[in-house]
Amino acid sequence: MSHFSKIKAELRDEECLLRALDDLGFEYEKNGTVRGFAGQTMRADVVIRQQGGYDLGFIREGEEFQMAADLWGLKVDKDRFLEQVKQRYACQVVLKQAQTEGFTIVEQEESEDGSIRIVCEKAEPVQA
Repeated sequence: MSHFSKIKAELRDEECLLRALDDLGFEYEKNGTVRGFAGQTMRADVVIRQQGGYDLGFIREGEEFQMAADLWGLKVDKDRFLEQVKQRYACQVVLKQAQTEGFTIVEQEESEDGSIRIVCEKAEPVQA
């Protein structure tokens, strides 16, 4: 019987997920194996190695990624971890969309309460 759990994460864009993990300082590997109890493993699209042999992973399920881990031996608070990833992911989605629509990022700052403020501007077209 597997100890692994999958948690819906509501993350769709792999590029934004990887950038979010970079922002948070996590080292990861793509297309790896998540380790769990008694040597059990599970394939994942993105794997974050953890000390103690219990890793975190993200698996693409259709259009979205799910977080996968053996929660019994995990050394991090899964809810706090996922909340941080989702916040940074949302920030990356906004930055990517802003650039796609021709905006320039003027300022980006994180407040003490953890909120992120992004200021964008769009240059007015030059008229001849």
